[in-house]
Amino acid sequence: MESPDVVVLGAGPSGLGAGLALARSGAAVLVLEAGAEVGGLCRTRRRDGHAYDVGGHIPFVEDESRRAWLDDLMGGDLHWVDRPVSCVRDGRIVRGRYLDQRGPGGDGGPEGPSAADLLSSRFGADFVSSTMRPYLEKVDGVTLGEIPAERAQKLLETQAAPEGFWFPGGGIGSLMNAMARGIRESGGRVLTSTPATAIHHSGGVVTGVDVDGPRERRRMACRNLVIASPAGRSHRLLEPAGEPLPPVRMRAVAIVCLEIAAEAVSDEAWIQVDDPDVAFARAFEPRNWSRRMAPEGRTMLGLECYCNPADDDPVWKLDDAGLAGRCAGDLVRLGWIAAEARHRLIEVIRLPAAYPEFARDQLPAIAAPRAALEALEGTHLAPGAAVIEAIAAGEDAAAGITEQRTAA
Repeated sequence: MESPDVVVLGAGPSGLGAGLALARSGAAVLVLEAGAEVGGLCRTRRRDGHAYDVGGHIPFVEDESRRAWLDDLMGGDLHWVDRPVSCVRDGRIVRGRYLDQRGPGGDGGPEGPSAADLLSSRFGADFVSSTMRPYLEKVDGVTLGEIPAERAQKLLETQAAPEGFWFPGGGIGSLMNAMARGIRESGGRVLTSTPATAIHHSGGVVTGVDVDGPRERRRMACRNLVIASPAGRSHRLLEPAGEPLPPVRMRAVAIVCLEIAAEAVSDEAWIQVDDPDVAFARAFEPRNWSRRMAPEGRTMLGLECYCNPADDDPVWKLDDAGLAGRCAGDLVRLGWIAAEARHRLIEVIRLPAAYPEFARDQLPAIAAPRAALEALEGTHLAPGAAVIEAIAAGEDAAAGITEQRTAA
């Protein structure tokens, strides 16, 4: 593939979605991934007999055609998890997210620019403050008044799984691997450990990329580029360099993977925890997503701790052993395990720049690199999001390219 029709930067769900759609349309597509494996954050790790995803990734399937697409891609290895996301209220685990709980109702007044405005209008200010606010602020790290209304709207409408969800039996990584396999079977290429080191442009038009990997190390001409990696990171690759951009504050995530010497801790797949004194905000138990992901007689909890990536953050500053001990103590305090229960640390996965801090004052800074990249002819952005939403974004980018190529 000396001159691919399209180069895709990033082999997360959006990049793989774009690559698969393009390859199946007959385009010569090359997908570049800097990491050693595909999937981005949607990877499945294996340690000591356990399989677990890098965080809980729910495919929010909203129609039968997407379910059939997944089933075909996975060769039938897709099963229904009859457990919605749950949350802790008054010390008890109850079904539904905090955003799925319902209060007396709002006054139906105007929905302002913040998440506090939107949610209060729909569900009542007192209920929102007591039930929804603590969790959202714990995850996003800013007040509910600073969180954009668009974020709350998206969480309400596109990331709900009230009855349960479809999930690949081998973990979310098996879906990413199936997509990469589908690209290759359709004539495309997927190269891991192969980052793009520069994006060349001239006269407002993309002209090529520099590739640096074990199988490819050269400048490659291309007129269509799908950017399925963080826009800020891709903007820094521009040659000539783009205009300097304002900094973006990032949120960090530390995922503590603890083995518990028990058949199960709960029968829930994913539990939200709003208590600010508990280090983690979400807990997932892989055996409840797929029984193939846990060895007999043992279970594992993935405990997602949302932090600021700074030495003064009380959670992020802890070393791995200290953070694991803190989380184990929180499990005891929640009543999920007994004080004498045996447990051990499998690993702590640290993501110092997991996602931008969702604050209204950051929206211009977050949008700036996207706008700069979109201004270049030949670039097509496929932003990351929840699994299916990201795949669809990649497919939308691919559809735009296919339409242009057909017209030409």
